[in-house]
Amino acid sequence: EQGRRHTVVFRSTMLPGTCLNLLVPILEKNTGGTAGVDFGVAVNPEFLREGTSVRDFLDPPKTVVGEFDPASGDAVLALYDGLPGEVFRVPVPTAEAIKYADNAFHGLKIGFANELGAVCQALGVDSHQVMDVFLADRKLNISPAYLRPGFAFGGSCLPKDLRSLVHAAQRADVSVPILAHVLISNSDHLQRAVDLVERTGKRRVGLFGLSFKPGTDDLRESPLVELAERLFGKGYDIKIYDANVSLSRLLGANREYIESRLPHLAQLLADSVDEVLEHAEVCLVGTRDPAVLSALPHGEGPVIVDLIRLPDAETRRTEPGYVGLAW
Repeated sequence: EQGRRHTVVFRSTMLPGTCLNLLVPILEKNTGGTAGVDFGVAVNPEFLREGTSVRDFLDPPKTVVGEFDPASGDAVLALYDGLPGEVFRVPVPTAEAIKYADNAFHGLKIGFANELGAVCQALGVDSHQVMDVFLADRKLNISPAYLRPGFAFGGSCLPKDLRSLVHAAQRADVSVPILAHVLISNSDHLQRAVDLVERTGKRRVGLFGLSFKPGTDDLRESPLVELAERLFGKGYDIKIYDANVSLSRLLGANREYIESRLPHLAQLLADSVDEVLEHAEVCLVGTRDPAVLSALPHGEGPVIVDLIRLPDAETRRTEPGYVGLAW
């Protein structure tokens, strides 16, 4: 209609950046108008399954609107008036990425279940019985647990048990490419932290956190120990602070592990947060220790490489010298 602003809504699955970098310029060129002023733009991904699409539309798992401007979002959401389900108004690239997150995870879940089923069958175990019990755990298994981007995993269970399972599959001649690459993926993610330090071009590094879990001195297969080892091996001048780790108190297998992996630890450990901050041109933050978080400087100061997504990450992201590992 004359004088009424139109809103162009994209439903296609598109990689992040497609709408703003490719489609909006085409629209502006061909209409002679400006997006967000003369016409609206939104990305509204659909989550409808073949065969049940009408039911899924009327009872959606969620409604996602990537809005170029609030008026564009309002126009799209009017179409969903009265329908149930949570509504998310997000930036356009976020809406584009969400559909890929959904479908990648669905494929991963199917592949995981099928690989585990094949291993169970080879070992004479009822895979459906295993998965019935697996699915009953709503605290860790079917939940938001472990699904926030963060640092690499470690500890005395996950790496060991993954290796055992993959080894059992190989002995039974069962191909498990997803399971076999989980530890490889984890190692690559840890390397991203090393790469971020290398990109700064600086040599003096501070590491906050060393133990596998907060409140413990367990260093066995800690990803922070592995990170320190990789940096030390590349010749970086490191100081480490972890309130829970004192070399004189480390005992048994814990002490043997650190002596085999990082024998120079005594020279690297600092007695205080300030000692690390005075030393470091780059600070890697791998702990939520309140004493560390409250001491981290803002603005000028060392480059801060955030491995845990700090509580104030959103404000820090606008500051020079802040780098998030995967955000």
